[in-house]
Amino acid sequence: MNYLDGSLYPENQQPLIITAAPYAPSWVPSDFPEDIPVTIDEQIQKAVDCYNAGATVLHLHVRELDGKGSKRLSKFNE
Repeated sequence: MNYLDGSLYPENQQPLIITAAPYAPSWVPSDFPEDIPVTIDEQIQKAVDCYNAGATVLHLHVRELDGKGSKRLSKFNE
């Protein structure tokens, strides 16, 4: 692969998309209570934290208040 002079400088590269997945559904809040968001306000704060760290796409899982994954449409609508 050949590179032109300056081709690796950020201003000459294609835009970068960073996807963040701050937690997996296999983790429950009791595993890391300070780090796994459950309520919508906590998830919003986690999304803001990921954005401030450079993420442009957020992958998340909707949870019930007990921390388990939710399939209720009303929780997704929040």
